[in-house]
Amino acid sequence: MIVPHNSSASQLQSLPSIVMQAEAFIEQYDYQSPYSPEVQIRPLDKRLRLQACFEPLQISFTRPDLTYGNTSLTVKCPTVPYWKILLPVSVALYDDVLVTRRPVLRNEMFDASSVRVKKQNVSGLRQGYYRKDTDLTHLQSRRNLRSGTALTPSTVTPRLMVKSGQLVTIVLDYKGIAIRTTGKALQSARLGELIRVKNNQTSKIVEGIVQGDGLVRVNI
Repeated sequence: MIVPHNSSASQLQSLPSIVMQAEAFIEQYDYQSPYSPEVQIRPLDKRLRLQACFEPLQISFTRPDLTYGNTSLTVKCPTVPYWKILLPVSVALYDDVLVTRRPVLRNEMFDASSVRVKKQNVSGLRQGYYRKDTDLTHLQSRRNLRSGTALTPSTVTPRLMVKSGQLVTIVLDYKGIAIRTTGKALQSARLGELIRVKNNQTSKIVEGIVQGDGLVRVNI
């Protein structure tokens, strides 16, 4: 609500108080990061006239899915005079991110020698990122990566657990009874993918789910 210009200063909401409460909201937000966020809030237009709010302001991110980087807060007075404003903010959020220790080739597996932890601004890593080398189990590089590249879902891919023509172990799951036999993979596949295999004993071609290195489970 905009009040007339002849209103006394005592009836107006302090603009610095809005900024201070917004900063406190962001600093207390649960980012699940070991580092405090760095906050920048644009100064409010001094011509803005808001009636004084005598209750704590209600503050939330305008977009719940956009809590860092360039974003905005919705600030409300929950009682009379019931005003609401949008407050543009910039939040630099840092976290411990796995990055490549050295150049990594396409399809190369990751291990302790190829990655390290680095404190990094994650505002540009919207797709997500990895924090522990154990998160990279069964993953390989999607492309050639330079030293210092942050590892994200776009830079890694599950490695092949079965290659076409490979001898595999087939686990036939029949009414809760597991029967093991051998077979030949007719295609390459990664963990959790559906694959066609040829049973060496029966010569039948069946479909199953890859559950490990050279291991395919088939429900019959």
